[in-house]
Amino acid sequence: MGVAGCQTLIEKVLENGGGVIFIDEAYQLSSGNSPGGRAVLDFLLAEVENLTGMVVFVLAGYTKQMETFFAHNPGFPSRFPLEMKFADYDDKELLRILERQINKKFGGRMTVEDGLQGLFCRIVARRLGTGRGTEGFGNARAVENAFSRICMRQADRLRSERRRGLQPDDLKLTKEDLTGPQPTNALRNSTSWGKLQGLVGLSSVKESVQMLLGTIQANYQREMVEEPVIQFSLNRVFSGSPGTGKTTVAKIYGQILVDLGLLSSGEVIVKNPSDFVGAAMGQSEQQTRGILAATVGKVLVIDEACGLYGGGGTQGGGTTDPYRTAVIDTIVAEVQSTPGDDRCVLLLGYKDQLEEMFQNVNPGLSRRFPLASAFVFEDFDNNDLRKILDLKLKQQGFKATDQAKTVAIEVLDRARNRPNFGNAGEIDILLDQAKGSHQKRLSLGQTEHRVTLGAVDFDVDFERMQRSQTNIPMLFEGTVGCEKIIAILQGYQDIVRTSKRLGMDPKGQVPFNFLFRGPPGTGKTSTARKMGKVFMDMGFLASADVLDCSATDLIGQFVGQTGPKVQQLLDKALGRVLLIDEAYRLANGQFAKEALDELVDAVTKDKYKGSLVIILAGYENDINRLMNVNPGMTSRFPETIDFYSLDPGSCLELLTRTLQKQKQRLKGPKGDLDLGCLERPSRRFELDALRLFDGLSKQTSWASARDVETLAKDVFNVGLRGLKEGGGHCILVSEDVVLGQLQKMLHERHGREKQVSHQLTTGVADLSLLSPPIAEPTLMHQHEERTTETSPQGAKEDDLTPPSSPEPDIRFQNDSIRDAGVSDEVWEQLQKDAQAEGEREEQYQSMLETKKTADDGELDRIMGELIEEENRRRQEAEARRRLALSGRCPVGYAWIKQAGGYRCAGGSHFVRDLEMA
Repeated sequence: MGVAGCQTLIEKVLENGGGVIFIDEAYQLSSGNSPGGRAVLDFLLAEVENLTGMVVFVLAGYTKQMETFFAHNPGFPSRFPLEMKFADYDDKELLRILERQINKKFGGRMTVEDGLQGLFCRIVARRLGTGRGTEGFGNARAVENAFSRICMRQADRLRSERRRGLQPDDLKLTKEDLTGPQPTNALRNSTSWGKLQGLVGLSSVKESVQMLLGTIQANYQREMVEEPVIQFSLNRVFSGSPGTGKTTVAKIYGQILVDLGLLSSGEVIVKNPSDFVGAAMGQSEQQTRGILAATVGKVLVIDEACGLYGGGGTQGGGTTDPYRTAVIDTIVAEVQSTPGDDRCVLLLGYKDQLEEMFQNVNPGLSRRFPLASAFVFEDFDNNDLRKILDLKLKQQGFKATDQAKTVAIEVLDRARNRPNFGNAGEIDILLDQAKGSHQKRLSLGQTEHRVTLGAVDFDVDFERMQRSQTNIPMLFEGTVGCEKIIAILQGYQDIVRTSKRLGMDPKGQVPFNFLFRGPPGTGKTSTARKMGKVFMDMGFLASADVLDCSATDLIGQFVGQTGPKVQQLLDKALGRVLLIDEAYRLANGQFAKEALDELVDAVTKDKYKGSLVIILAGYENDINRLMNVNPGMTSRFPETIDFYSLDPGSCLELLTRTLQKQKQRLKGPKGDLDLGCLERPSRRFELDALRLFDGLSKQTSWASARDVETLAKDVFNVGLRGLKEGGGHCILVSEDVVLGQLQKMLHERHGREKQVSHQLTTGVADLSLLSPPIAEPTLMHQHEERTTETSPQGAKEDDLTPPSSPEPDIRFQNDSIRDAGVSDEVWEQLQKDAQAEGEREEQYQSMLETKKTADDGELDRIMGELIEEENRRRQEAEARRRLALSGRCPVGYAWIKQAGGYRCAGGSHFVRDLEMA
């Protein structure tokens, strides 16, 4: 109409001598949805004052909206000083309105069971009165809508009775017409209730629905005796894992409510969070109000409702999303969850995410949708999955053998350990893969069954459990020094088989958390990978993959980030092996300790317990120290597997096997690898190699198998460089090549440790007074003859031949100054011990010379004495190094071994062996 139309209307009223202008739903003029509405208000504001005494203006509207209307201009309250509030009708008034409408429509001829003022009409009025005080309550209009539903029920009854050959009275309203059928009778005729009962599993959900229906039946009985009804809300939270039937049950639940007459419409509307969220400020509220207004009398299902929570973030430092927050605030304001609401709102989502959302959003949401009364959808057990599999196979026109179905359930059972297990949805994925495999086998002629799926279609390696007895030794084939680990894993397999035979759950008998203690290169990572395969074959893990990480991956960068980071990593590792290398770093720093505390807490939660294998790896002393940081660590990680450095014999065996694998890859017309010196070693070569490996193993940087693999690569590369162009295709690995590379690695490692030792002791003591370092193991003989095949072009002589320079003479200087206060007896004994040390050095050098010309029998004896002497020398050298670092002798004299301990060369300082332990 606009300003012009409004002016015309006023002129017509004035032409008739004045009158009343009634503007209904006046608030629409200020809502912004009416073009020109605000201009009309500004025009009326002036006309109301100018036409006082000639025209009466009446503005009508709903209370809440009119408050916004009067806020448009401060002049409105003064120009409309009289306010008349119309209260909602009480139950008695609603009853009289119902009576008048019945008499009006049927001219007073309609009879009502128990009378127009009787029990059943009072029940109708009382039900209508439960909506009193809520926004949108229609009062007389609500009575009119209720009367329409009564007439519809009467029409359905009359039609049904006539079909049965009866002659009903058309002018009579019965108890069922007025109050609806009894809940039990309604359920008996409800197809939706039958669908719910026919669903597989969902026992807890069915019990919850049954309890709700019991409440409805009890209220019906209480209404019949006019007792207060039990208050309850139709709004519910459906929480559960993916694929558990939340959306399906939500639709059925809504239709059951309609069948019971609790909702005026039979429509179920499904929405997602994106349907509520707007693109600009204010749009989220507008869209949410629109959806809620459109679902009055219906069931509104908000699927993935946790998507309405936009805060937190996986890193623990996110901010809330104002657009999503506005949706929740609007739902809280519009959905009151009061008895008699003609609308049912269902929030669907995953349990953990819903709980997080309810804890962090508007507190009113938890009052309107209490989690305590939520319908919890549990994961399907194996029996339920078997039934669902049968049902889906039938629907898709396929069959499966009993063995295939058993294998399919085993695959699904392993998949439970993966994050977000899809339950029934997982069956669809598995069936798609099985049908693809079956189609491939069918096209290759490997099966004649056109519609029958076999076990191999669900799992190519479905016989793994039957082969588990021999699986572990085969898995570790070629691995040196793993007998104890094989025995441990075989013991777990025996426990699993026995537990299953006795009907027990084997998960409670087999550990899932381990400590791997040992130096680097001892097989911790490779063993973790093999454990993943073993645990998957036992049915505990969904995958044999290993998630390899370090302590850094668990530690946050700021306060509040570490906990979510640990949980995120554990979620990622579900169904797999989580190997945390260098775990001892979790003992250092506040954030690291927070990560350790979170890990200790998480491993006992149902979400992670028995769903992944957690391995903490590191050096023995460091892991032991880590166990003392948190008292709960020991009980959470009760199983310890110790890894030891390979002994010299195992190192030589591993070197041979590694090069043999290279030989297998190389074998053919293009080349070959001659490993005769390793596969059929001479006695002298074997002893030389063992002594060099023994020397390497004493170095702190020795990495066992990893360094042996590096050595194998170096030996092979030397052989490659020695293969001349046109000189054949056979790569020869000679004794000189192997021993030369061993000596080269020993020189390098020993040089590194000397440099580190020098840096540690600089400024502490005069190193010239300390005993020289222990000589490296020498070879038993010199290889004077060399073949051209083993000498790489351009290679240095030192790369292939061990050095023949004489060993340094290890002697103690006995010209040290005698400290004051040292008795003659002590000084004399000290000189004797220093002299004895020099004599032992001479004997050692003599044995080194003798072994070069000794025969095989004498050689074994000399080698045994040399090894024993070198062990003693290394122990004493380490003791002297520690004494020098301790500063017990301020002058820095050398330390001389005596009975029961060490005394400095000055004589005044003595340290017992017990103090060195």
